[in-house]
Amino acid sequence: MSLATETKPFECSDAEWQARVELAAIFRILAHYGMSDLANGAVGARVPDQPDHYLMHPYGMFWEEATASMMIRVGPDGKPTDPTAPWLNDGAQNLCQWIFGARQDVMFFIHGHEEEVMAVGSIEEGLMPLNQPAVYLGNLLGYIEYEFDEDEEFGRHFVSTLGSHDILISRNHGYYALGTTAAEAFFRSYFLRQTCSAQIKTLSMGRELHLLDPQKVARYQDQMAKSEHYNYDGKTEWAGLIRKLDRNEPDYKS
Repeated sequence: MSLATETKPFECSDAEWQARVELAAIFRILAHYGMSDLANGAVGARVPDQPDHYLMHPYGMFWEEATASMMIRVGPDGKPTDPTAPWLNDGAQNLCQWIFGARQDVMFFIHGHEEEVMAVGSIEEGLMPLNQPAVYLGNLLGYIEYEFDEDEEFGRHFVSTLGSHDILISRNHGYYALGTTAAEAFFRSYFLRQTCSAQIKTLSMGRELHLLDPQKVARYQDQMAKSEHYNYDGKTEWAGLIRKLDRNEPDYKS
């Protein structure tokens, strides 16, 4: 579904503009569902027709303010292609280089600090098989220890740990959710928060836990992957979210 229906305010390819619009849409949708952290966190997109270039937001932008034209193009060296571009968050620049450089299948990523995910990432068990979204996400998920100093050594460790995982929980810190589409990246982020919230509520009851059997979890994951009745890439929900934005916040496409 094309979102690039507005006149482009500056010269760029149609593919880049489409990515800009979808990136702005993710920011707005995250804000709508209370999944932003003031000006912190990061969302990035690959430029489809220049896959070694990326799009990210200017530091200080609040998610509900995002527009397609605000997004900054970053080159393969991790620096803005426009030398007059606004201040960028160096952590977000690093993530663009690490994630998009290591995973050619990834077109969008979200790095968030939702309280529920921070809480679950701060217990040794991490995410437990207590509910359906935990089953869905379980075989996509890995963990990485939180480090404040993101030097070259940490970058190599991040890329190695990421591997083929589509979600990483950063212990005591937050998460990274990757997607081949904007819909997929958001879908994974949304249901990661949901399953973490459900786990926190379950543990708060102080009762004996009823964990899903590991063999059943593996079977359900296989069934989910093959099912024609569920779209676990988020495309069904994404279409509705875009309709909501178009009704209520159409300036995201500007």
